[in-house]
Amino acid sequence: MNKCLDDITSNHYSYNSSLTPQIQLPDVEKTTETEESIKAYLTSNKIDPIEGIYKSYQSDHLTYYKFGIIRKDEKFKAIIIESDLKSWKPGEVKATFEQSSMKGVYSVKWYSGTKTSQETFGYLKNDGILSLELSNLKTGEKTQNLFVKMYPSSNETEPSTKSSINEKASGSGFLLTPDGIIGTNAHVIAGASKIEITISNELGNFTYKSKVLLVDKKNDVALIQIDDDKFKGLNEIPYGIAENSDVGSKVFTIGYPLDNIMGTNYKVTDGIISSKSGIGDDVRYYQISVPLQPGNSGGPLFNRDGNIIGLTSSKLNGEAIGTQVENVNYAIKSSYLLNLYNMLPNAPKLTTSSQVSSKELQDQVKVLKNYVCLIRIY
Repeated sequence: MNKCLDDITSNHYSYNSSLTPQIQLPDVEKTTETEESIKAYLTSNKIDPIEGIYKSYQSDHLTYYKFGIIRKDEKFKAIIIESDLKSWKPGEVKATFEQSSMKGVYSVKWYSGTKTSQETFGYLKNDGILSLELSNLKTGEKTQNLFVKMYPSSNETEPSTKSSINEKASGSGFLLTPDGIIGTNAHVIAGASKIEITISNELGNFTYKSKVLLVDKKNDVALIQIDDDKFKGLNEIPYGIAENSDVGSKVFTIGYPLDNIMGTNYKVTDGIISSKSGIGDDVRYYQISVPLQPGNSGGPLFNRDGNIIGLTSSKLNGEAIGTQVENVNYAIKSSYLLNLYNMLPNAPKLTTSSQVSSKELQDQVKVLKNYVCLIRIY
């Protein structure tokens, strides 16, 4: 036994990297950019809000990265400056960013520590914080990861987005212009001393302060506008406003009914145009079979092409007329909103056609929901 032990302990082992198999990582795009060249670009060009030099906010989910985001080949690319991971070298492209329809929100291709890619979304929380939703490749767990802009400096701070608990009422609305003009019913904002709108998408909920522009109480239409430094605007509106529709045409709405009971996720209901007039043959309205609840007021009524033909506004009250009614609902025709919009001085030109006309309903909704908002008044 002793002889055996002597033989084993007398052997000497050493690590020879040339004889050890190396893990081959996927190739990523390489550039000649350095911190100095990135800073030179940032100081000599008119830059997009996302461009700058960032450091990762240390967490259990993400290692340390320092990278510069600059425009290259019609995209924004995050180029490594420093990293705790030896697999990442200065000049390599860590991620690519593409601007979405909403300013400040980006489609992202992110390369992990092992240089495998994942598709995700990112958004600027303010001028100094970039947020990315990243998945753990082993567990699938999703986490929000923050990156702090180090250069160039910004004096802007992130204002609070918390809503007051003194909410009086809520309704729905929809964006008409990229700079934040919103259409809704006049009765939705009646008596408001403060208006907040919330836009929801895959990245979360974004709440903004808003102000009244014009109100037509007689025809129950109103225009409000986002009035908040956090709102950076949109690139475009994917639908137009249509003024004519036939009885029997398929229609649908997206809105936020009974948000305090049914929740703050958007709801979709569909039906047809039952009549081209309302109660007592009121020509301002469509009668529709689209189910409506309190909170749907002010929401868009879309036709099958995804263009807006009206604003969902009311339902027939059976108790008031002394008889039982089922699914008799009304929408103000879009022409009355257009008349009000055209009263705005220097009103921006509205989009004239839909970008989703060839899509199925479920695919139309995926796009259109990002432009429908929850309105809360206080």
